[in-house]
Amino acid sequence: MTFQKYDQKGAYHWAWADRRSRSYEPAAEARYAVVAQRLGAEHRVLDIGCGDGYLMSLAAKHGARPTGLDSDRTGLNLARRMLGEPLKRRVLRADAQSVPFAAGAFDRVLLVDVIEHLPDPASCVNSCARVLAKNGRLLVTTPKWRPGPMWDAEHHVREYRPEELASLLEGFFDHVRLSFFISKRWWEVRRTLGKGFMRAWSKFLYNPFGAEGSDPSRFCHMLAVCAEPRPR
Repeated sequence: MTFQKYDQKGAYHWAWADRRSRSYEPAAEARYAVVAQRLGAEHRVLDIGCGDGYLMSLAAKHGARPTGLDSDRTGLNLARRMLGEPLKRRVLRADAQSVPFAAGAFDRVLLVDVIEHLPDPASCVNSCARVLAKNGRLLVTTPKWRPGPMWDAEHHVREYRPEELASLLEGFFDHVRLSFFISKRWWEVRRTLGKGFMRAWSKFLYNPFGAEGSDPSRFCHMLAVCAEPRPR
């Protein structure tokens, strides 16, 4: 499966997250925010599937020290251009399923809407567990499975039910906690009243897609926070 979004759209994550942009997407902004708010100052962060580098920039704004890797050359070139010095030096080309860092090298590892693209997600999660420090956390976001067509049938290998995602991650971590965000109710508002309404609401009032809950039936997206990697 060839990923061509960066060739077609450029650094689109930056545009999605920018409230001044005509391409602003509140749901995408929320996806980054729920992760970034869990990053602390001086955390050594590895963003796997960093793409155009937007999440790395957000992590740096939270005081973290991000490193990004991706296999897509176009995305990496965009990341280096958008990030500039000194962060562009911390963008590397590598396979998400074989992370090339030493054991315990990072305090946080991020898989933000990446796992659904992977043909061998277990290898990636195993690599994530290996490079985490003793008290580290793996943060995973992914769209929640729904009946009918996939959210992105062109690019996604698999979309997960909550229990399926938890089972995969629990094979490598002793503690896995799921929460949910991107409200179905607000997604229906977006569909009914249009993107323009949703952008204005989120820009001038608040972004409702970032509110988290524990009832999977009410949400479209999942966040897994994984701790205590199992010894290998």
